[in-house]
Amino acid sequence: MSGKTPSAGPKFAKSGTVWQVITPEVVLRNTVTDADGETANLTFQVYTTNADGTPKAEVDLDGTGPNGVLVSPYVASGGTAKVTVAYGILKPGVLYAFRTSAYDGSLYETTWSPWANFKITPM
Repeated sequence: MSGKTPSAGPKFAKSGTVWQVITPEVVLRNTVTDADGETANLTFQVYTTNADGTPKAEVDLDGTGPNGVLVSPYVASGGTAKVTVAYGILKPGVLYAFRTSAYDGSLYETTWSPWANFKITPM
């Protein structure tokens, strides 16, 4: 259900394999693909990374504790689910990785989307 095209922005442009974010307010997004054509929402997880870009430690995105995630509104299958990470949660110049998982109101996805790396470019 979670799409295979995670991206980060705005500008939503890549440098190599890393999405470059050019504002301190990060928007994360991914396509929703539901086999039944139902609406679904996506849960977004963000991690700091090791030097090689692999996930290291989960970032608290919503201020509720060590595993705080953000959940998108429901969107139609084929649509783009997105969340905005509040200013100050993520730091410029740090490499992050994120992934998504879907929920269609009755079933949770049992696998996660591919990881996507991003970095906030200092302004």
